Amino acid sequence: MQTIIIGSGVSGLICAATLAQAGHSVTVFEQFHRAGGSTAPFERDGFRWDLGQLLVEGFGPDEPTGQVLAALGIADRVRVKQDDRRYVFPDFDLLKPQEYGGPRWRIERLKELFPAESAGLERYYRDLIRFTRLMTAARKVEQAEGPARLAAQARMYAALLPFFTRMNWNAQQVMDNYFKSEQLKAVFMSILADFFTPPSKFQGLGVFALNPETSFDSRVPAELAPGAVQLHYYSILGGIGTLVDALVARIVELGGQVLPGRPVEKVLVENGKVKGVQDRDGNVLPADVVIASGAVNEVFFNLVGEEHLPADFAARVRAQPLMDSVFMVHLGLDYDPSVHTGGAVAYYYGTYDLENGISEAAQGLYHEGRAGFVVHVPTHHSPEMAPEGMHAMTIYTICPDRLSEGTWSERRVEFADKLVAYAEAHIPGLREHTVTRAIMTPDDFHGRLGVDHHAFGGLAPWLGTRRIPAQTPIAGLWFTGQQGESGGGTYAVIMAAYKMAKKIAGK
Repeated sequence: MQTIIIGSGVSGLICAATLAQAGHSVTVFEQFHRAGGSTAPFERDGFRWDLGQLLVEGFGPDEPTGQVLAALGIADRVRVKQDDRRYVFPDFDLLKPQEYGGPRWRIERLKELFPAESAGLERYYRDLIRFTRLMTAARKVEQAEGPARLAAQARMYAALLPFFTRMNWNAQQVMDNYFKSEQLKAVFMSILADFFTPPSKFQGLGVFALNPETSFDSRVPAELAPGAVQLHYYSILGGIGTLVDALVARIVELGGQVLPGRPVEKVLVENGKVKGVQDRDGNVLPADVVIASGAVNEVFFNLVGEEHLPADFAARVRAQPLMDSVFMVHLGLDYDPSVHTGGAVAYYYGTYDLENGISEAAQGLYHEGRAGFVVHVPTHHSPEMAPEGMHAMTIYTICPDRLSEGTWSERRVEFADKLVAYAEAHIPGLREHTVTRAIMTPDDFHGRLGVDHHAFGGLAPWLGTRRIPAQTPIAGLWFTGQQGESGGGTYAVIMAAYKMAKKIAGK
């Protein structure tokens, strides 16, 4: 079967490898000059920095993503290390202790900081275990078949019962149910800034999913309690681009093609069925199946054309809430900043008012780093991402895709200087030890990804959103990626793409 895949992000490459392994004739088209989309690295002066997700979930050999990589024959090409993230707030931080304090150390630390909230923290931790049992059961449903699947579904529904009355609560309501302190609520909700989703619009129970104890301390065991298994988080050694390289190599080994620098101009549709694609040079390539990944509006309105879409489907595409962008400053340093960051990834927050902070960004107001930023030091684990004796570091923060005042090209240097200054308050010596600097604004991502609106992370996970299904109304046309059914995140994208490709292959 002739299969064409538009876009070489992780979702497209997972589909390509899976279908090539199933015997499809696979061709991947990529508009940028190298494969990978937002997971392709950025390189300059011998330094290499990641642009996509910094820590990835479930890559262990007994975990779902790791099992997918093994099934595709590339697990031994993607080296990972269990890792975690540090949180720093205006009044306190949650740096993991040098001596491991058990799976409850973070809860006990928060009880010390907020003694009046001790009862709420105990209730939260009890429900975290319950929710982890629910997620564990859901993963077993995905893996089971026949009668075993029915039994797994029964266990999943039983695990859901304690949360039934809170199914439609938003994140703010869930946190209000446990705590009074706005500072403490922010400990669990601050990560929502990465999703451009105010607490009032985020699915409340998702707060548990975003706060696994394993993500704050890699020493926490996967099994928090009987039947409650959390996934671990990992740094990919050599950067997430090594995952891209492994997938591309595997696709080629299986007889497929990956064509960077060759954008698709049009998806060809006749009588409600996909026929192939036309590339930028006017070449027509027939296909039985076309899988599109990337930006939902560009795919359906620019490549497919609204005239081929049912009216209700077109309206659904328009209604998809997209995240906004990120402002990144990549630094090449002649010293090791991780002695100050406490590891590879640290989140620094400057506000507890998430609702207004995220809403202002959606209005084109950029906080310039005052509200917070993330620091990533890939050379903490991967010295090969910098020249010998040097270190790579990225500082990034969420920002509007379009500014309400001025343009990114006019203000990029000003904003970079301010962001580095905010970071230097926590990481002394940054400017003094910088040997090279590269700035990336939303405009840079527009060109790199071929999009008009850069949605860092894809869809904003707003309550009540009806996502675009993988199987579109056009026969033979499928849609995947972080703006698709799965939403964003490497784990979600890989699992959804693999499942979709297996369905297409009839397996």
